Amino acid sequence: MTITFEVFSDHWAHLGESPVWSETENCIWWVDTDGRKLLRTDPATGKTSAWDAPEAVGCIALRTDGTLLAGLATGIFLFDPRTGLFKRVCAPESRPDVRFNDGTLDPAGRLWAGTMQRQMAAPAGAIFCIEPDFSHRRVFEDFWTPNGLAFDPIRQRMYFSDSHPSVQTIWACDYDLATGTPSNRRLFATTHAFAGRPDGAFVDDGGVYWIAGVGGSQLLRFAPTGEPLEPVELPVTHPTKLVMNRTIPRTVFVTTRRMADPDQSDASGHLLRCVLS
Repeated sequence: MTITFEVFSDHWAHLGESPVWSETENCIWWVDTDGRKLLRTDPATGKTSAWDAPEAVGCIALRTDGTLLAGLATGIFLFDPRTGLFKRVCAPESRPDVRFNDGTLDPAGRLWAGTMQRQMAAPAGAIFCIEPDFSHRRVFEDFWTPNGLAFDPIRQRMYFSDSHPSVQTIWACDYDLATGTPSNRRLFATTHAFAGRPDGAFVDDGGVYWIAGVGGSQLLRFAPTGEPLEPVELPVTHPTKLVMNRTIPRTVFVTTRRMADPDQSDASGHLLRCVLS
């Protein structure tokens, strides 16, 4: 497998996260969690627009009606790019020592998002399901850093992980799309044998589960059976999450964490485009 890389944005982030492809706008939305910014990159030019957020932005999701949901520190917000305003629509977690982290939509439009304790002193994180009407429920708990949320609609599965160095585990569940109910939680894979820990994930049309190996300079890949496939080596140490434009299945967009001084020539902190051939 031959891989080419390029920096895909003219804006770097302290902690790039949560890339989302918009088919209607033909752009990529992503965030700078530590920099408290919401970003939108034009794939034709790499030009990136930025909006300030009132809190750390852990994740975003684009709903079918085109509205953008953002998981900030204190809850789930609606974002209006015309005004740059964030409106909180629900606060599933009331603890002040936790914030939202990874999140994704299921195929029915429910937002699944995880929380983590800011100081990482205890496994106080949880995974919530937020319905389209913003009602919500806590489904899983006792995580250090919930991550890797992704859905496989063909196999009716839900995936999630815990990135903590002592855990590094990915789980799979059977998923009832009609009710939004996961069941039969089971071990899918672990990443102890790899250099990187499990971070943000994506399931391709073939059912392969891709997950950023943060700290390990790789995108890890697992077959639907859980069997590890050949990793994709990256030119940065801390990839955080990936997304694909499903009309171009051999192209992967990856957010990364900034690990070098901004004045140095380094691709980390940028949105990367990786083309596989």
